[in-house]
Amino acid sequence: MISGRQALGSIDQTLNQAHKQIAEMENGITEATEQLLALRTAQAEDYRDLARVRVERLADPELVEQIDQAEQQVMVLLAERSEAIDGLQQEIVEVQRLQELHEAERRHQAEQLDVAVGDVDEAEAKTQLRLDADPDYRAQRERAERAERQALHAAEKAGRSEDERQQKGEAYRQDSLFTYLWERRYGLPEYESSGLTRWLDGKVARLIGFADARANFSRLNEIPLRLREHADHLRTLADAEFLKLQQLDEAAREADGVPALEARVVHEQGLLDEIDERIRLDEENDLALLDKKTEYALGDDEYTNRAVEFMANEFRRDNLHELRREAFDTPYPEDDLIVSRMMQREDEQEQLASSISALKASREQQQKRLLELESLRTQFKRNRYDRAGSVFNNDSLIGVLLGQFLAGLLDSRMIWKVLQEQHRYRPRRSNPDFGSGGFGRGTVWKGGMGDLGDIIDGLGRGGFGRRGGGLGGGSSRGGGGFRTGGGF
Repeated sequence: MISGRQALGSIDQTLNQAHKQIAEMENGITEATEQLLALRTAQAEDYRDLARVRVERLADPELVEQIDQAEQQVMVLLAERSEAIDGLQQEIVEVQRLQELHEAERRHQAEQLDVAVGDVDEAEAKTQLRLDADPDYRAQRERAERAERQALHAAEKAGRSEDERQQKGEAYRQDSLFTYLWERRYGLPEYESSGLTRWLDGKVARLIGFADARANFSRLNEIPLRLREHADHLRTLADAEFLKLQQLDEAAREADGVPALEARVVHEQGLLDEIDERIRLDEENDLALLDKKTEYALGDDEYTNRAVEFMANEFRRDNLHELRREAFDTPYPEDDLIVSRMMQREDEQEQLASSISALKASREQQQKRLLELESLRTQFKRNRYDRAGSVFNNDSLIGVLLGQFLAGLLDSRMIWKVLQEQHRYRPRRSNPDFGSGGFGRGTVWKGGMGDLGDIIDGLGRGGFGRRGGGLGGGSSRGGGGFRTGGGF
């Protein structure tokens, strides 16, 4: 079993590993890109060497000057690129420094929130113990329980009677002669027919035994109505007794200062939310800067693109193609050596371009996993799984799953599903099912959760038999040892 904060630490560690893997891929891409740029620069040098050889024989100094100017322009662009990367790296370092600072603030604030939650939990536990020892309170709780039992029993009885009316009444409703006489109110003061119609209705009534059938059908309809009226009456009484019990709970909490402690929980939670918002903005800034850095690593930045395009345009010049073609036709070994070197470098450029393409594809997949993991961590925090008392049953499973996710064998949805299944909260001292909280109508006992009662695993909400208490209770939570009032 590991705590929620340890689980969050495992997620953070996996995120660091993902960042490291991406950084290694980007370093590989950067190295390959720089090698590719170096080869293209060397290609310009080959053209310059080839031109000089031709100049010595054919006297064309302008071509050498053009190649020198192109190389100088490319070097200027690459120097500007290096300066931009240095500035970007400084921004990244500053944003990451702020992230670390805010994460440290969050850890401190989370501890403050846990202390506030614990204070409410302890205060509620003491209040519950005091109430449990109060004879007047116990008497009211018993009245509420008894009234609830009676109301539930009456409602069940009324429901069975209504089902019986539906089932047994079907035969009457399907009998067309009975239905005809029933709807005409035959045998009752409201019956208005006379003469032949009255005589014929009488014969039909005697034929089907309508008098007895009408009496039975009337009782079949009347009994559920009476039972439902009785059940509604008992429900009203039970609600009144429950309200009295709830008011005693609320008054006791007020007397012991619990609402003020809960207000502190809300305040501390608000401060934590503010820090989380700053962390969210930090992460957005960091991702934007890392995306910009990725452009440089992938060679997709404006400086690299301009340099590559400039060199490509220069290499497309007709006089350079003519220079290379003529080199094949000369008998001089210097020409052949330079052209052979140029062809070897072109092969190397194709291989590097292929490697860069593969590295980019791998890096894109790893980036998707990184974003999924960031989203998982945000969801983990949003559900407050890192709060005190939050635990996960299997201490090794989470690490294994995160490792498989990083390797691309699982998606984040599967990890989140397992986290939800493995998540638990350690028993607290206070019991949200105590007193009026055990009637399935919500609870004033939020167990130190403040406004978070409906966020964390349904804690702070009542429920019939949610913990299997049974009428009269007698169960305890932690060291409290108090009577719960049961679950109906």
